[in-house]
Amino acid sequence: MNAGKPEAVAYYADDATSYGQDKAPASGKEAILANMKKEIGDTPKDAKMAYTTNEVFPSADGNEALELGSYKVSDSTGAPIATGNFMALFHKKNGKYVCVRDMSASDVPKK
Repeated sequence: MNAGKPEAVAYYADDATSYGQDKAPASGKEAILANMKKEIGDTPKDAKMAYTTNEVFPSADGNEALELGSYKVSDSTGAPIATGNFMALFHKKNGKYVCVRDMSASDVPKK
């Protein structure tokens, strides 16, 4: 994301759905990538995005994993512009984990 190339984030399944803050869900990998490109375009050029995985819950059979984490967008001085949390559900397809559902939520109150 920091390189401005969301297509390099290759972990979405073709039929994934992403639930974002204050917008309709994006269904399908192409719609998710379009949303990511818009987010990059709406973010100041010198900002940096960081994602932290806090917990991972694998299924007993190893075919699914749930990731819980947080995100932070910082300006050029390192001051936070946006912060929040996310969860992502991965399924194993063809020997590779792909994200089939994700959701993010800001932890900054609306003004």
